[in-house]
Amino acid sequence: MQVEGALGIFNGLFSYIIDHLNQHQNDLVNIFRKTLQHKTLDIRLAALQAVSNYLQTVEQKDTKSMTQLIPDMYSVIRAAAAEDDEVVLQDAFIEFNEIAEIEPKFFQSKFKEIFQNTADIVGKADFTNPQIRQQPIEFYVTVVERVPSIVKKDDELLKNMIELIFKLMVDIDADIEDEWLRPKEGFNDSGQADEGEDNVNFGKSSIDKIISAVGESKCLPLLSGLVEQMMSHEDWRYKNAALMAFSQVGEYIEDIKNISAMMPAVLEHLKHPNPKVRHASLHCIGQISDDMTEDFQEEYGADVLPALIVALNDPVPRVSAHCCSAITNFMDGASEELIEPHMQTISPILANLMKTGISIQKENSVTAFASTAVVVKEKFNDHFAESIDLLLGCLNENSAPEYKQFRAQTIEAITLICSGVSDQTFATKADVIIQSMLYIQKSNMEANDPQRSYLLSAW
Repeated sequence: MQVEGALGIFNGLFSYIIDHLNQHQNDLVNIFRKTLQHKTLDIRLAALQAVSNYLQTVEQKDTKSMTQLIPDMYSVIRAAAAEDDEVVLQDAFIEFNEIAEIEPKFFQSKFKEIFQNTADIVGKADFTNPQIRQQPIEFYVTVVERVPSIVKKDDELLKNMIELIFKLMVDIDADIEDEWLRPKEGFNDSGQADEGEDNVNFGKSSIDKIISAVGESKCLPLLSGLVEQMMSHEDWRYKNAALMAFSQVGEYIEDIKNISAMMPAVLEHLKHPNPKVRHASLHCIGQISDDMTEDFQEEYGADVLPALIVALNDPVPRVSAHCCSAITNFMDGASEELIEPHMQTISPILANLMKTGISIQKENSVTAFASTAVVVKEKFNDHFAESIDLLLGCLNENSAPEYKQFRAQTIEAITLICSGVSDQTFATKADVIIQSMLYIQKSNMEANDPQRSYLLSAW
């Protein structure tokens, strides 16, 4: 207890006596080493926190003599894992991450050694706090973001790191909840995270950061090989992780043809028997449509659009709703020539989802419907009157509180469609549209009602 208290006091004095301490670095190293190797785990953690504070206080040139302590530093993690002390384990990784953010080069010489001695934490599935498994990866990625040369010169290390991320992404519940398949009315797909999806979202973000730091030319061959292996796995969770990971590459690829090898598999998995795999394929298409807008639509649109139209009829509401979102992203970069021949097929399906779907289907379908109309511009004139009647009917028929977002997006859809057709065509419905908007504006909307902002944009 006295040692731990002394370390705490010592820790608090660093900023005041740092110049003096730098003159006695050998003594400081010995003190740190002795306390990092102490038999009591709490004292070892206090020592690690003191080392961390020191490294974040001094200049980079004064950290070099401390690199010899790195094995003693990660030994705290090893000891905490061995004793199943989650509090110390979590706090130890916090210190590693804080050092990585301020002095990432401190770990450069022994990064591979740290990786080899901490990676097994990711595979330990019985933590009370499952987020501890993400902490090692967070540390690796933080260092690589700041010192990408560490893995640029070591293909094996980079491959092992990506494989470790995939290993985490795969570890989700094999059973799919009914609430995921058919969310409750008023569910917000973008604002409410799915339970059990933390590892997938975390892994997706980690891969995105690695590609951004290391570069597409280095990461894509490794990632593509791993994705192909996982796509061939019988367990749907491997396919889900692979598709989610692949969805991150579009932002960093310059040549659209570099994804050609993967596109047939992505489209094929739109027909997979597991709804989460179909959902992941749609996510992949929607994300790449956005990241590689216009190029993706021009290169793959002839195959992708018909597949999306089929997927709109998916029997699982969550999947068909996500298909609508993918179509919205796809339309943003699509040409009039590509979309116009499919209008007669896609419009009735979207209209039916607006009328008969649950709230998430209604919301996503009305935005997809408007996005489609915007692409074909004045060629939508012939469909204008019927569409406005449909949309105004949606406003009148969905007055319950859980449909506020749908009503708001319907107002947006009316606005977008009206702005795309000719003035003469708009004039045929102008009075009824304006009266409907005025009626909504005069209603007693709550301060946070999303219809407010959409009405302002409409005017």
